[in-house]
Order: sequence, then C-alpha cells, then structure tokens
Amino acid sequence: MNASNTSHSPSQPMQPQPGPRPVPAPALPLEMWGATDKGRAREGNEDAIYPHSGSETFPFKPGPAHLAQKGQLLIVADGVGGAQGGREASHWAIRVAVERYYDLPGPDLGADLRAVIETANGSLYQYLQSTGTREAGSTMAAAVIHGSTLYVANVGDSRVYLIRNGQINQLTRDHTLTQRKIEQGLIRPEQAEMDSDRNVLTRSMGAGPSVQVDLFPTTQLAPGDVVLLCSDGLTDMLEDAEIARLAGSNSPKRAAQRLIAAANKRGGFDNISVIVARTGGKTAPARGGLLGNIRKMSRQQKTILLVGAVLAPIMLCAMLALGWALYDRGRTTPTSTPAPAATVEALPTETTETTAPAAAPSTAPDQPTDTVPPGAATSTPSRPPHPPPRGDRRPLPIRRCRP
Repeated sequence: MNASNTSHSPSQPMQPQPGPRPVPAPALPLEMWGATDKGRAREGNEDAIYPHSGSETFPFKPGPAHLAQKGQLLIVADGVGGAQGGREASHWAIRVAVERYYDLPGPDLGADLRAVIETANGSLYQYLQSTGTREAGSTMAAAVIHGSTLYVANVGDSRVYLIRNGQINQLTRDHTLTQRKIEQGLIRPEQAEMDSDRNVLTRSMGAGPSVQVDLFPTTQLAPGDVVLLCSDGLTDMLEDAEIARLAGSNSPKRAAQRLIAAANKRGGFDNISVIVARTGGKTAPARGGLLGNIRKMSRQQKTILLVGAVLAPIMLCAMLALGWALYDRGRTTPTSTPAPAATVEALPTETTETTAPAAAPSTAPDQPTDTVPPGAATSTPSRPPHPPPRGDRRPLPIRRCRP
C-alpha cells in the first residue's frame, strides 16, 4: 500500500437501505478500456478483469437491453494463494458475479451489486473446498455505471477511484491490517508504505462461506469524469497524483497502457490491472483557471514552462533586430558607387559657353554703362552645389532590445 494513497480518507460503506432505485439522470456517453499485465517479477498473472478489452476472457456479453436496464459492470479481482490457485480464484469470482448480476431484475442496482459479490464468494468457497485448494482467494473491486450514477462495492485492497478536474479520490476502503492500524490510530497514514502488514488482507473472497461486502454511497458523474478500477500492483508502484495525471489526460486505452508501463518502469513487482472508464459530453471547466493548471503540473513541466517564458522574449527581440538591420541595409547605397551628381554636372547644358553680341550703349542717364569689348565671352551661371550623395550618409544605429 502506498503511503501517499492513504493520505485521504476513503469513502465509508453504507448500510443496506431497501427501497426502489431512484430514476437515473440521462445517460452519459461512456468510453472504457481494460488491460492487465503480469508485471516484471511474477511468473504468471493472478489478476482478472471485466471487461477485458481485446480479449475474450469471459464469453458472456450483455446485450443492449441488459445494459439499458442494469448499466455497465466493471470488476477487478486480484487472486491470492499462488499462481495457479490465485488465477483460478479471481477468474471464478468474476465469472459468477458478471453472469448473476445481469440475471437479477433489480430494481436497486446497489443491492444487486452487493448480492452478486456475496453470491460469487459463496460459489468460490465451495469450488476451493471441492478442489482441496485451501489457501487461495481473491479480492474484488466492482462498479456499475448506469445513466450518470456510479455504484461502488469492494472486498480486499483492489480500489475504485474517481478522477474529476485533475483531482483523484479513492471511493473504496482497503481491507488490510495496515488500514486497520491507521483507523485505530496506531500508525499515521504516511507510515503505511513501510508497515510490514500492508499486504495482509483482513477480508477476502473464498476464505469462508460468507463475506462482508462494503457498498458505498452512489456518486453522480459529470461529463469528463474518469472512473478507475485497479489492483494493488498499480497503487503500490505509483503515487495518487501520477495516477490522476496519466489516467485523466489520455484516452482510456492510452491511459491504461501508460499506467501499466509506468508501474513496470518502477519495478512491476506484482500483477498490474486497470480499467479506465471516461464519461463523454462537454467537460466542466476546471477550477483555478490557468494558475490552477500550473499548480497541477509536475516539476519537469514547470521547468520547461519557465525556460520557454524566458527564451521567448529574447528570441523575439533578436528577430526584430535582424529584421531592422536587413531593412536599413536595403535603403543604404554603398559609398564606392559613383555619385549621380557628377554625371549631371558633365552635361553640355551645364558647362557650354555662349558668345554674346556687343551690348548697345545704355541711354538711361542715371544707370552706369558697362562696356563689353567686342568678341568677349560670358559664362552661363552654374547650378548651386548638389547635396552630398546618399552613399555618404551614415546609417542609423541598430536598436537593441533588452530581454
């Protein structure tokens, strides 16, 4: 049992309350995927799941009428008692539970769920007694999704979680000696991982002719909710926060694959089984906005976000400076190019001298008379000097942006 997984109080089972089943809310689209893996340390797989995507482990398949009346049943069972005995126990328990559940008429689905687990326990006990298998048994975590209502029950330490808006909540209660110590105040939740009794079951299926089944209060699902069932092979390897991140941010198939891969990467000391069911429809907005999403990120994701925020303005300033330099260079003429003004000055109209006829003596008495000798030449006044060629203009300094 992972210490972080016991930091919150799991739901408390409810007492039987006979009565008609309330009218369910409109059904939400449901996408699900179930997968199981033997892990890296075990020779065989003692876990069993229903439904098992991509496998015909259990031939019974409820039809549309069964699903409309009874909802979708989800089960994870973890066999105990050795490779052969544990595998037979978990498969036997699930097969009986699935077939009997869809045979019951209802109308209380929670009561039906509890009843079929009790029936499966009695059937498993008789089977183990008849075969002489004394030390085998199984856990069972079961859920039913009908309309938008979730029913949950369990025996043992396989779990059911609800993941909503990135937050994960354990809906079941572990039946282990360590959990009992926590409830009695003998140890703190953070000490559970190191407790030597964390894998000692206080309740399991097949150990006796009857078993106490915990049935929990119903939960109304919202669009985007994720219901996760798993064996302790997952929760012993991964923290709650990591389970929520992998299961809540991927499709059910991808989530199941990544959860199993992550548990194996941490050691895979036990069989690993997961069922991921996601409700469809428009997801309710997550609380906390952008700040809330940042808080949910891992340390590595926050580091990448910070580096990106620092580099983005630096790269923007560099691109602006480069663009300005290219633009200014295109406007500037190189100094080695001959100035166009020299060519204009060399035109004949600029430098041609003309011979003027002799000026007649002025008859105005008050104005002096300038006498020009015959044959003398006069020069046409030249244009004023041109401004410096554009090639002589210094470019403006490049503007530098501070990051």
